[in-house]
Amino acid sequence: MSKTYPTNTSDTIGPRQLDIFYNTTHMTEDELRIRRISASRQNMAILKFFQDNPLGYFTPFEVHTYTNLENIPITSIRRAINTLTDAGLLIKTDKMRAGEYGAMNHTWKIA
Repeated sequence: MSKTYPTNTSDTIGPRQLDIFYNTTHMTEDELRIRRISASRQNMAILKFFQDNPLGYFTPFEVHTYTNLENIPITSIRRAINTLTDAGLLIKTDKMRAGEYGAMNHTWKIA
């Protein structure tokens, strides 16, 4: 699972909802555009990871590790997973595993 995952937004799968970025800090339009591109790239990298591992069930912490997105905060990984779930591309499962801090975490799989 040490693949590099794409960050090319030209590989979009159609819905604009994959470039969602929540502007909770009142950024300028230019800053917001940059953040949306970054969020879209994270979403695409995570979707590609799940597509490459169709039989797997993964916690956000596992996705964080296996996608080589360690420089991205875990909250951004969780945001991307939720965005992909809301888009119907991932499924949140009832299977749970301990996460990095010992708390139980749900797992997700490709839809």
